[in-house]
Amino acid sequence: MTEHERPKGVLRVGDRVRFEGRVHTVVGLSGTTVRLVDEHNTASMVMFAHLMASDGFELLESRAPTPGLPPFGLLDTVPEVALRKARFFEKHLVEVETGLPPDAPKGTVPRPEYDPQWR
Repeated sequence: MTEHERPKGVLRVGDRVRFEGRVHTVVGLSGTTVRLVDEHNTASMVMFAHLMASDGFELLESRAPTPGLPPFGLLDTVPEVALRKARFFEKHLVEVETGLPPDAPKGTVPRPEYDPQWR
């Protein structure tokens, strides 16, 4: 489903919206609560229905979902041990999917067991 085909009223993390006269980025979605960060890095939380019904609300830019963990600010409550494991597995999964770990220097050749051309 492309951005233009998605149902009206659907927001994703990474979308940019105009709300209360300011541009915000959607950084989190939890149930009916939307977490926003404005251009000055001021965070706020708003109910989805209130956001959509507010005067001047506008979806400015929608980004396709990206792989990886959510922004790290959302992980502040996760125990450090679990966070280390998640980061380890994220790095490994990126390598499995793309052939290279996310921090690979430019020009690095995938290891044979992870090379997408062979698997």
